[in-house]
Amino acid sequence: MKHYQDSETGQIYAFEDDYDPLTADNRNIPKTLTTTVKEKPSDSSVWYQGDWIEQAEAPPDYVVPISSIPSYNHAWMAHLTPYLIIDIDTGNPVNFSLDEINNNSYDGSQLAKVVGLLPLGGDIKMNALISCDGTIAIPAYKDLTSRYQGIAKLNEILCSLLLGGIHTEALRLNDLTVGCLHEKSQLFSYIPNLHSSLRLNWASLSDRSVLIHPRRINLQFLQDAFSEGNEVIKKIPEFSSLLFLNGYTSLFHHKNFDALTYLWIVVEQLTVYLWENIYLNNINSYSRWVRKYQSFPKIKSCIEKDQIFAKHNLLRLARIITKKCHGELSHIRIARNNLIHRGILPNRKVVINLWSVLLELIEIASRKERLWARNLTIQNIEDEPVQLANKDFSDWTELSNFLEK
Repeated sequence: MKHYQDSETGQIYAFEDDYDPLTADNRNIPKTLTTTVKEKPSDSSVWYQGDWIEQAEAPPDYVVPISSIPSYNHAWMAHLTPYLIIDIDTGNPVNFSLDEINNNSYDGSQLAKVVGLLPLGGDIKMNALISCDGTIAIPAYKDLTSRYQGIAKLNEILCSLLLGGIHTEALRLNDLTVGCLHEKSQLFSYIPNLHSSLRLNWASLSDRSVLIHPRRINLQFLQDAFSEGNEVIKKIPEFSSLLFLNGYTSLFHHKNFDALTYLWIVVEQLTVYLWENIYLNNINSYSRWVRKYQSFPKIKSCIEKDQIFAKHNLLRLARIITKKCHGELSHIRIARNNLIHRGILPNRKVVINLWSVLLELIEIASRKERLWARNLTIQNIEDEPVQLANKDFSDWTELSNFLEK
C-alpha cells in the first residue's frame, strides 16, 4: 500500500501499489495529494497551513479545514412501506424467481435503478427521483440542506401520495436515509437498511422473502397520485401535510390516541379555511336565519373566542358542510375534549369516523368531488380479549408466592 496526504486537510489516503492517484481521473480523489506524509503527533493536534500544530497554538479564528471535493449528488431518502416494486410500462417488470431469491443470485442492482421523477416545485430546479424499490430521493440542495428540511419535504411528498390514494407512512428522523445518486442511474444508501441490503445481495434469506410477492405500483399511477395530492395541498395553505400524514400513520397502526390528536388539529385548520375563504366571503348570500343566528350574543362571543363548535354550526346552517358531517364532528369533538380534559381514550370507531369526515372537509375545501384517498382501507379491529381454553396460571401464582416470601 502507498500512502498520500491531502495538503488541504491533513487526511491520509492509502492506495494499492499499482494505482497512482496523482494521475488517475477520479473526481473523488483530492487534487491536493502529496507523497510526503506527516503523521498526526497527538489527538490534540490540528492541521494548519500544511502542517500539524497543537490546538492551543491555533489562531483564535481557526476553522478545521474541509476538503474542496464536492459532495456529489448528496440526497435525503425515504422508503415507501410495506416493501414494493415500481413497475414501468416497458413490458419487462422486475421479477425474480424463487430459485434466484433462495440462492441470492438475483440482480439486486435492478432495485436501485432510478425509474421515474416527481417534480419538487419551488426554487429547486430539480426533481425527486424514484427507484425501482420504491425509494424517493430528494437533493440536499438549497432549502433542503439540513436533515429537518429534508424530512419536511419528503413528508410533504408522502402526504401528496397519501391524498392520491397510495398508502404511505410518516417519515421520522431515525428513519431518514442518507445517500446519493450513484453512477448517474442508481440510488445508493450510506446507511445500512433492508433496501440497501437487498440491492447489494447482502440480505438474509428471511429478509429476501419480501421479493417473492412484493406489493406493486405502476409508475404512472404513482405519479398521477402525487399530482392529485399535491394539487390539494397547494389549494389549502392552512393544511398541515405533516399532521395529516402522522394522523393517518397513527390510525393505521391503531394508535387511536395519537390519531385523534393529530387529525383533530387538521379539522381545526380546515375549519379556519372554510370559515375565512367560503363562509365569510359569501356571508351576504346566506338566509336571514343564518345571519340572525350569528348575531346571537352567545354565538357571537363564541366566534370571537374562536370556539370551533360555533363555526361548525354556522357552516352547517350555511350548507357548506352536510348535516351528517356536522353531527359526526360534534361527536368527535366531545371525544377529543374527553381525551384532553379527562384522559378518556377514544373508541376506534370514533377515530375512523374522524378520518372519513376529514376527507369530506378536504374535498369541500379543495373543491374535489372525490379524493383518491377514499380508496384506502382502514381496519376497524376491536380490542377483544384473547380466547384461550383451559387457562392455567398455577406456575405464575407459585412463583409469585415464592418471591413474596
